[in-house]
Amino acid sequence: MIAPGTFGFRWVRSTSGVDFAVVFDRRSGVIHPGACDWLRSLVESGASPNTVRNYGLRVAGFLSWLPSQGLAWTQARSSAMVRWKNHLSVTPVQHGAGVATLRRPATVGAWLVAVVEFYRWAALEGLVPKELVARLSEEQFVRPGPRGGERGRTRSIAAKELRVRTVEVPRAPAWLSEEADRRAFLALSLRPRDRFLVELLYFAGLRVGEALSLFREDLHLLADNRPHGCTVKGPHVHVVRNRSANGARAKSLRVVPLPAELAFSYQEALRERIGRVGDDRGPNVFVALDGPTAGQALSYARVVDLFRRLSKLLGFKIRPHVLRHTRATIWLRGLEGEAVELDVVRVLLGHRSIASTLIYTHASEESLRAAVANPAVQFPGAGA
Repeated sequence: MIAPGTFGFRWVRSTSGVDFAVVFDRRSGVIHPGACDWLRSLVESGASPNTVRNYGLRVAGFLSWLPSQGLAWTQARSSAMVRWKNHLSVTPVQHGAGVATLRRPATVGAWLVAVVEFYRWAALEGLVPKELVARLSEEQFVRPGPRGGERGRTRSIAAKELRVRTVEVPRAPAWLSEEADRRAFLALSLRPRDRFLVELLYFAGLRVGEALSLFREDLHLLADNRPHGCTVKGPHVHVVRNRSANGARAKSLRVVPLPAELAFSYQEALRERIGRVGDDRGPNVFVALDGPTAGQALSYARVVDLFRRLSKLLGFKIRPHVLRHTRATIWLRGLEGEAVELDVVRVLLGHRSIASTLIYTHASEESLRAAVANPAVQFPGAGA
């Protein structure tokens, strides 16, 4: 029996170099067997490291809250889930410097999804009653149509009392809005491997999981790539679903053009790799270069550590996905040349729906001010 405490999430590296996702009691250091087994099943099913991390953090939060309700995790019922939803909705989140905000409805919904999926797995494993899961969701008929499937089909949705109905306006994603910040980021002194990684994320708008899952054969950096058996002209990367040893995977398939300068950056990274681990035959573009895992596929945890160091150097927090947001905004606003059409950006980013790309059309304060401050417009009587 695990004593009540505050649970946390972390990645733990085994002696064989494999990363395990762990939910543990911060006071005793004891792991939560159920949550750890569930996270391992997510990894084995192909979930990305970022998804596993988010689910682990959310379930750890729920497990930390349960003792205040006098409940063990196997005793939780649907009424406890409703109280958890209300707790998430009204409890401010501290952001440092005394700033606190409430979670957005979509965020509350995401936390609930993680907990429901955890208990759905636990019910299948016989750890909690199946009746609990039956109360957490209900079947809804899918309307027939082009996207609705066959008549009579159903889908599982959250139970009525667990739904978050508040309509919200999507917020503009965080990006490097100041040109000085973008210049400072690109001017950082990095080892060649890390330099190529951040440039690939920044200039191609890749998701970090897509970059970590890349194989060498996916990079075509010549003006004429027919030697690679590829008819696409110019430097580019093929984002495909590889079975990478680090568990990373591509979310969407596509071809993304790359600046010619990235070919030189990659050559520098290859020279460093050969100097550190020799002329290895590992398929991954990005591998660990130090320690017992040298030569193995680079893990998501290593990238998190890299961006933590970059944040300290820059003096502000930066995450890998901020680079993707920045590239999308640069494309749409034409900050580095002509503006790129919305549908083209959708394809480059690998979005299925144009609605996902629309969030990058956020208007800046400067553009709003310029729209109403046109000096060519003269009001009647102005200057009289």
